[in-house]
Amino acid sequence: MNPKRILALCAALLFSGAVAAQAAAPAFGADGRLRIAQFTDMHLDLSTPYRQAQAEKTLAQMRDIIRTEHPDLLILTGDIVTGAPARDAWLRVLAVAEEARIPYCVVLGNHDAEQDLSRQEIARLVTAGPCSLNRLDASGELADVVLEVGGAGGSTAALLYCLDSHDYSTVEGIEGYGWFTAGQIAWYRDRSAACTAANGGRPLPALAFFHIALPEYVAAWRNPENTHVGRAAEDECPGALNPGMFAAMVECGDVMGTFVGHDHDIDYIVAENGIALGYGRFSGDDTTYNNLRHGVRILVLTEGERGFETWIRERDGRRVDRVRFDGRNITKVRTEP
Repeated sequence: MNPKRILALCAALLFSGAVAAQAAAPAFGADGRLRIAQFTDMHLDLSTPYRQAQAEKTLAQMRDIIRTEHPDLLILTGDIVTGAPARDAWLRVLAVAEEARIPYCVVLGNHDAEQDLSRQEIARLVTAGPCSLNRLDASGELADVVLEVGGAGGSTAALLYCLDSHDYSTVEGIEGYGWFTAGQIAWYRDRSAACTAANGGRPLPALAFFHIALPEYVAAWRNPENTHVGRAAEDECPGALNPGMFAAMVECGDVMGTFVGHDHDIDYIVAENGIALGYGRFSGDDTTYNNLRHGVRILVLTEGERGFETWIRERDGRRVDRVRFDGRNITKVRTEP
């Protein structure tokens, strides 16, 4: 089919729901489980025929994962589109989720707004579809959100925080990547406290998703007393400053795992102070560097349990690095096809 025809169909599919109600909040299924697929660093680029062919492989992987893993929710953790024309690439990737009728939530990375779309323009695209769980903030960008996962009794049974870790330092004299602001940490504390109070004073099990790793990842992975699953073929690139988001999560007691992208040659998961610190698997095709097999992280929550199971589904269908986290310890689980 003509590429322009494909993009026209994608746009029609996405914007046909632009005035529809926002997608329903995620909920545990009849089996008591919620399956999440984390796509990260897809690096879609339609600027040349070669890049277009790479993008097609990436989108085909996305469809294959949906068919194989049957996720209830897709979370895209940044650096999704890294080439112009960015609008066309965003239409293509969002249309995959829309055509599968799967709710999705997007957080941006450090490269997404470096193309020919601003953060506000990307946000309008992301929030246009009926399956989008994102919303706009007062500035017109993608807002930090907490998705309340419904349980069997109709009450909230788990939380999913989707947060903007920003892109680069905005402080003169400090170089490097961005970090959470004091306002974001206060927002998180407020939402966590409200949900805990509504749950009779018991923190709900929660996961958090964002693009750039917390500084605590570095020490946790290098601690020989921790269980290490996965690999780090490069050094982590966390934000240049540590504003205390990890401390806030430990103190609030709800977040049991954080999952990021950004560093293409890292896919590990390690626990520190009751929180599993994890990376997704690089989900794009060939880019500046990617020495791991292309893949996607899958996470499974079970209603009523403080813990989760996770693994990497690689592009060739293999399932690797399957582990269970019980709220304190990571345990390897025998991997089956």
